[in-house]
Amino acid sequence: MSKSTIWSIVTFAIVVLAIILIIIFVPNNKTNKTNSNNLTAAQKAADATSIKDSYVTFFAANTAMSTRAALLQNGSQFSQAMQGEFSQLANEKPSVTLNSVNVTNPSTASVNYTVDLNGQPVLKDQNGSAVKVNGKWLVSDLTLCQLLGMAGQSPSICKNIH
Repeated sequence: MSKSTIWSIVTFAIVVLAIILIIIFVPNNKTNKTNSNNLTAAQKAADATSIKDSYVTFFAANTAMSTRAALLQNGSQFSQAMQGEFSQLANEKPSVTLNSVNVTNPSTASVNYTVDLNGQPVLKDQNGSAVKVNGKWLVSDLTLCQLLGMAGQSPSICKNIH
């Protein structure tokens, strides 16, 4: 075999290997795309109900702090901030009403909600989010950071959350 034939075979082998690696490692946007269109209406409705339940329980005046932490993304990192904020609001009977829930994909949702104190709306039409972690819908840590920031008590952990 001549040198040019060997180089042609080597070049061909490299091209074939490159194509195989691209097929294996580059995601195909058509088959790997995950969005809300892949969710059935029944799944979106079930997710919206779970999100509403998490939000309502998280903000309810009588919710134990351990339960609240379990309903918040990275909740254990916010224990002190939640304890301080919800202790101050204990006599105000906080609650939340969800105005809308939009499940944007299988693991995130946008939420519009109103915070009430003593049954009166105090923060109307707030935009927040929910995240699905280990199969459970949680209030996003970003949502809590936004609320704590409005109260002027944003903990240092919120600096890294966007």
